[in-house]
Amino acid sequence: MGNSGVPMAVDDWIGASRADDNDFKDLVEEVFEEYIANEIPIRLIHISKDSQGPNFKLVDRTFVKEHFKLVPNEIYEEFRDKRLVDREDSIRERVKKTLRYAIFSHRWLSSEPSYQDMSTEPMKFRAESEPKWKKLQEFCRKAKDDHGCEFAWSDTCCIDKTKSAELDESIRSMFRWYRNSYICIAHLSETRNLAALERQQKGEKGGGAKVDNWFTRGWTLQELLAPPQIKFYGTNWEPLVPLDESKSDRVNDTIMLKIENITYIPLEDLKSFTPGTNRVPEKMLWASKRRTTRIEDIAYSLIGIFDVSLMIAYGEGNRAFFRLIEEIIKRYDKWDVFLWSGKCSHYNAALPYAPCCYPVGYRETLVKRRHEVNNEEELNTAHCDIGDRLFELTNHGLRIKVLRLSVALQHTREELHNSRYLTFKSVELRNDVVVRHIGTKREPHTTWAIAILDYWVSSNFMNLGFIDNTRNFTAFLLSMDEHASPDARWKKEMTEEVIKIQLVDHYRNPLDQLYL
Repeated sequence: MGNSGVPMAVDDWIGASRADDNDFKDLVEEVFEEYIANEIPIRLIHISKDSQGPNFKLVDRTFVKEHFKLVPNEIYEEFRDKRLVDREDSIRERVKKTLRYAIFSHRWLSSEPSYQDMSTEPMKFRAESEPKWKKLQEFCRKAKDDHGCEFAWSDTCCIDKTKSAELDESIRSMFRWYRNSYICIAHLSETRNLAALERQQKGEKGGGAKVDNWFTRGWTLQELLAPPQIKFYGTNWEPLVPLDESKSDRVNDTIMLKIENITYIPLEDLKSFTPGTNRVPEKMLWASKRRTTRIEDIAYSLIGIFDVSLMIAYGEGNRAFFRLIEEIIKRYDKWDVFLWSGKCSHYNAALPYAPCCYPVGYRETLVKRRHEVNNEEELNTAHCDIGDRLFELTNHGLRIKVLRLSVALQHTREELHNSRYLTFKSVELRNDVVVRHIGTKREPHTTWAIAILDYWVSSNFMNLGFIDNTRNFTAFLLSMDEHASPDARWKKEMTEEVIKIQLVDHYRNPLDQLYL
């Protein structure tokens, strides 16, 4: 009787152990299935070889699941006796490592293989194929031979664009699909070799000096930044950097420094990019010189870069970019989102029309710790907030607090149909403010002001803004027509350049809350 409890305890332990073991096996299976359903493309190209040479065919996620059906048991056997800090993450990373695929980044030709052109039966590689098939075959060949991937994805033929739900899911998932790829194969069709890329980044005259079209397209921005590994191939499908020197160009400074000079993207981001709603003007600059065939894609191609979600609605035109900015503002609280010039959005005059409105050369201000400051500007930045951090889009427009400075219009010159130079004066200003005003000429009785955005505000005096005379500050141009009853309020004016001002002395005043 005294020992009767011991076998029971052992049996309980064995039973609990088996239950835990079964639970872990189920968890591996669930993570495996969830990964296939959510983290890889809807369809992939399967690349195989037989006695007659390489083949490729279009497959779906069910095929992938069946192809890798032994993987869950392999992971279970590998991890069953290991102590894992985060079991799901460890399993997911192991699944990702096994279910690897190559992904294609390229400039579309006038004709490309479509989903309807592809087959679910093996298709032979053919030397006499027309250009669109040659490109796809070369991509598949490099994926298989250079990078050991038997699965691949191309945006031309792996999406059924006749199905709006599939197209919507594909666009919203695109960044993640590139992120989860094993290798991104980027074809620079107008760049013969590394020397040609060198001439592009130097802007030299002559052959190869024109920037490859790949660097000018909207979608290729996320295709450059999202993948963990990327390999660049030139016009004739030779790697720009030999494979024995680097399988992935992400870690190769020789090529990445050249791409940094072409794209304005800092080297650290080219090596390891983290998406998110931060550094908005800088990221918009990266997209500012890029074009898309559909105007909506200017916004949709930035969804992953900023890690926001947008409904896809082709036909909405430039409203797509307004919705993108709207989503960014919901999660971003820095004044520099308004650091833009030129044409405003059709839907709100305080917001930009497109990424090209953001200026070259802006970098976010580095905030030093209080014991590291060396001057008044650094001291103020370390102790105070910069600008309004509670701005919000409302049904009355953009609600924002600014430090307003009244100015007087001195004269107008070089009047054109839709623009003119305006010169403003104020006793507070060190120099006159000269701007090229865009839009309808205002009435003579119009009242003018400068709305300073990057003022300092102390937590002890939240409604009091101040600036000093040590540097330039950024501002909007405001106008008010007091005769425009009943809606006489300040309005943001469009200017060709971002307005920068410098004061004679320090300036401190209560903040104005505007609805723009």
